[in-house]
Amino acid sequence: MNFVRAGASLLVRDARIGTHLWFVLTDPDLATGRVVLVMLVTERGHTDRTVGLTVGDHPFIRHASNVAFGTAIYAPTAKLNDRLARGVATLHTDMTPALLAAVRAGLVASSHTPNEIAAYCQRAFGA
Repeated sequence: MNFVRAGASLLVRDARIGTHLWFVLTDPDLATGRVVLVMLVTERGHTDRTVGLTVGDHPFIRHASNVAFGTAIYAPTAKLNDRLARGVATLHTDMTPALLAAVRAGLVASSHTPNEIAAYCQRAFGA
């Protein structure tokens, strides 16, 4: 069973950037098997403020945070499922429908989103 789908959230450990929560914004593409992910970061003076989140918006959030749309990537579900199986990533609480909608809208609106991903998501979201 594939748990990597729109609305899922994954806690991913990475030696370069540390452990971060990533939101899955699309269902797997039928042709490529990829999904679009964006990372949640602690709010700082330089972070993209298109979508700011706070305690209560998602169980993982403990302080003011922002969705870092500049981190938006395509990720193969096979690679993500492998990370889950190896314990390098863990599933976290799913996004609420309202949170998913807000983050999707932010991805399309943010000037930090890579152009190719913004265009793909506009088509995928019907925006």
